Amino acid sequence: MSLATPYALHALSAAEMADVDRELRSSDAGVAEEFLTEVRAVRETMAALATATAVEPPTHLRDAVLRQIADDPVRTLPTQQRSRRRAATVLGAAAAVTIGLGALGVGYALRPAEGPSTAEQVFAAPDVRTVSGQIPGGGTATVVFSRERDSGVLVMNNVSPPQPGTVYQMWLVDSDGSHSAGTMDAEAVAPSTTAVLPDLGSSRALAFTIEPAGGSTRPTTPAFAELPLT
Repeated sequence: MSLATPYALHALSAAEMADVDRELRSSDAGVAEEFLTEVRAVRETMAALATATAVEPPTHLRDAVLRQIADDPVRTLPTQQRSRRRAATVLGAAAAVTIGLGALGVGYALRPAEGPSTAEQVFAAPDVRTVSGQIPGGGTATVVFSRERDSGVLVMNNVSPPQPGTVYQMWLVDSDGSHSAGTMDAEAVAPSTTAVLPDLGSSRALAFTIEPAGGSTRPTTPAFAELPLT
């Protein structure tokens, strides 16, 4: 499953993509479906990130790009170099997404991102994983995470906001119990809500509860959703 993220982001060479496709065709149906589910989750996550942070580029930037293309026509690159260039482009886009989150102030009360490199590092990590699940009442939550980078990126799509006077609170769950990873009130929950989750530590799951406004030091209600971080 370690290739699911670079496969989803087209960060593999054509030969490597073909190798993966051959492996999928010969794999057990359950394994292949698990791989493709992770691929879909990564692509949906990146689409949500892009949608949440999309802005109209300034005119001078468009003109500068067109001038650069005219002055430096595309040349054919060796396969390995194309692969690296593609990976750099994808990871650069991930970094730009994180910059956009900070610059546009997308509404969420989770701990803020630690800088524009966090998402880039997560997506580039050799141990990157993706987990996605349904939220009761509608919508999905997806976490792309890396133990090596000790961070994750959370995306919630089409999740109904909490009732007035309450918040959704996220908890990183480990052997010592549940530790708050932040809250989201009704104003913070948009059609696509995105946040960085730093300090995963030894947590084995990300759980969601409904708490009073302002959040709680410990969960006061049962978790209505939980994503395994394994």
